[in-house]
Amino acid sequence: MTTFRRSVVRSYGPNAITWWTWLLSLPFALTVMSGLQYVTGGPLAVLAVAALQHAILGGLLLLGVAVLRLIRGRGRALAVYAIFGVVGAVRPLLFLEAGGLLGIPVAPGDLAGRMLVNLVVCVVVFALTAVGVDLVREHRGVFRRLRAAQQASERDVECAAERLRRLRSTAVDEVLSAMEEAAAAAAEERLEPREAAGVLRTLAEDVVRPASHRVYSDETADGAPDAEPLGRGEWSRSVIGGMRAAPPLSTALLYTALVVPFGLTLFGPSSLLPLATGLVVLLAAGAAATLVPLPSRPSLRLATLVLLSIAIGVLVALTSALGLMLGGLDASSAWFEALTYPVIALGVALVASLTLRVRSDQAELEEALQANVGTAARIRAEYDRERASLARLLHAGVQSELIAGALALTAAPAAGPETAALRIAEVVGRARDALRGGHEEPQAADEVRALVESWSSAIELRARYGDDVWERLADPSRASAVVDAVSEGLANAVRHGDGSRVEVELRPSGPDGVEVVIASGGSLDTRGPGIGLRQLAERGTVVLRELSGRVELVVGIP
Repeated sequence: MTTFRRSVVRSYGPNAITWWTWLLSLPFALTVMSGLQYVTGGPLAVLAVAALQHAILGGLLLLGVAVLRLIRGRGRALAVYAIFGVVGAVRPLLFLEAGGLLGIPVAPGDLAGRMLVNLVVCVVVFALTAVGVDLVREHRGVFRRLRAAQQASERDVECAAERLRRLRSTAVDEVLSAMEEAAAAAAEERLEPREAAGVLRTLAEDVVRPASHRVYSDETADGAPDAEPLGRGEWSRSVIGGMRAAPPLSTALLYTALVVPFGLTLFGPSSLLPLATGLVVLLAAGAAATLVPLPSRPSLRLATLVLLSIAIGVLVALTSALGLMLGGLDASSAWFEALTYPVIALGVALVASLTLRVRSDQAELEEALQANVGTAARIRAEYDRERASLARLLHAGVQSELIAGALALTAAPAAGPETAALRIAEVVGRARDALRGGHEEPQAADEVRALVESWSSAIELRARYGDDVWERLADPSRASAVVDAVSEGLANAVRHGDGSRVEVELRPSGPDGVEVVIASGGSLDTRGPGIGLRQLAERGTVVLRELSGRVELVVGIP
């Protein structure tokens, strides 16, 4: 689906009419096609009539919302644009009615022409507003979900690293410190063998044994702190920081669609030449604006874009005014372009920016999220590996070494203090080498389990494992494919889901395979599978389907 087609779909989607539709069309309530030269009584009278007219228009839009709630399917697009057109066409009539209600004289003027111009203006502005609102809400939802998951995963990395640090401190540093102090005291105090044997037994019973039990029983992972809520400033900075000047061609075409009916209504065919000249200037100025370097700071970037849009609007208005004057026409009405163009240009720039940011922020945040989850999973796997390894080493290795050393000293009562100090130093040295040395690499199944636990710290997740799954993950290539399936599926669930609980199931499939099933609330993306799912399809079967308001991804790894 092309960008233009997706924009059209957004224009009649769930955000076709919102309070932004009414709010952003307020400036057009004061344009020449609504009042100004038609109202008797000065600026305050114009403002009063325009305000009442816009209030009544708000009521019509609310009626339109109620109608659209009853319309689904293919007829919705026609209904939305019909409502846009009807609302636009009746605006001049509402203006006349507002003047009558307020007792302010209002001239009808070229009523048919004004109705046509307002119809075009409302269809264009309302559709652009609907696209912008839909993009904003989609981007905020994606940004909020991914940012919250990323923050949670960052904290999970910190918690996992802290648990690993505490484990090493408790199981290694504290044990070695106590043993080295005992060795230094034995050498300094010149303990007899029987006394030295008592020291070794005390270390075994009071230091190493409790440490091994603590390490062995420490299986509960610390929960990661809650992620900080997404602030409006963070999202705004993300969007504004990526804004560029409005695309020249699309902005010029949209602006022309608004201005040409207006010019033809007021001045007839004689206005075509000034309008054409203004279009050329608009294209040239718009293209030049895209070359202007923009500040990286969001506030300065937005201010620069506003100033550029105002400058182009003034330039276009000046060009049109000059053309009208040369044709002997009244040029005062051309200056409404100086106000209209910045509104259109900034609207198009926002839509273009959001269209790009939805994808780029998804990719950026998802990459960071997956990196954090992967890091946390590795640390968790390393923690579990070291916990099990150290527990065995302390209980069966170091403790046994201490007891054996004590028995050896007890069996040699004739030996002197030098022998006792040497034997303790040997025992401590072997324990140090064992505790400071490397440990076994984690099993693939442990890495998969740690990955799921890490995701559980980032999102609300429930996991189920079928019988024989862990045995089947002994194959490294199958385990790697399962890790990729879980990572890709959960990242998609966060990106496209509705924030509800995600369910993961690993179950046997076929003689030796594993099937990964990930279900989440939401709906399928109409753009089709991304590169991640296509890569998974090269390693197994991939089924993506929508069932009863939930999306289910099934990846079969043979």
